[in-house]
Amino acid sequence: MTAQQLRTWFEEFNSKYFGGELPEPRFVVNHAKRMLGQFSCRRVRKGLFKGYETVGYTIKISEFYEMEERDYQSTLLHEMIHYYIMYKGKRDTSPHGKLFRAWMEHLNRQGWNIMVSSNPKNLKTFQTKEDEQFLLLLIKLKDDRRMLTVVNPNYRKYLERQIAVSRYVAEFHWMVSKDKRFTVWSKARSLRGKRITAAEYDQMITSGLPDINV
Repeated sequence: MTAQQLRTWFEEFNSKYFGGELPEPRFVVNHAKRMLGQFSCRRVRKGLFKGYETVGYTIKISEFYEMEERDYQSTLLHEMIHYYIMYKGKRDTSPHGKLFRAWMEHLNRQGWNIMVSSNPKNLKTFQTKEDEQFLLLLIKLKDDRRMLTVVNPNYRKYLERQIAVSRYVAEFHWMVSKDKRFTVWSKARSLRGKRITAAEYDQMITSGLPDINV
């Protein structure tokens, strides 16, 4: 699952079901355990006596659980219904009220399996082989921040070329780990990562993976 994949599906569904009216939101693929999907935005004041406007539209989809492509798409459509209701300034009786349910039933009649809510406990998490290895990239930035990411091995050389021309990277290190905590991490194809402390960074370089909250 990638943000680009979500973007591709969004464009198709927006045109097919929502009249192409929804501006492209920000897409986030995360590893949330409690929510398969989430739509969010915020209201900001336009100016004195000019009221408010809604900005920062974001759709988040979790890849923590093992699901079929059709299930991911149904989850995206669920969040797009929330987005459409908010964007059009409509009021519903509750977060999953009459308006939401009418949209849900309309789309489900076209073959989807959108639900008001789902219980992730009934889903399987992605499993890793006992001998599966994860390629880790540690980066120290010139502003002294430290980053950790799991890298798609096919993109190692590409990332090294990106690092070579980056104005922000001070140093970097590669590691290989079998730690199963990395099972739920998406394998990066670009320079991004999770921030870790300087102590965690140094310990990983000198003695391997520490007991950090990865």
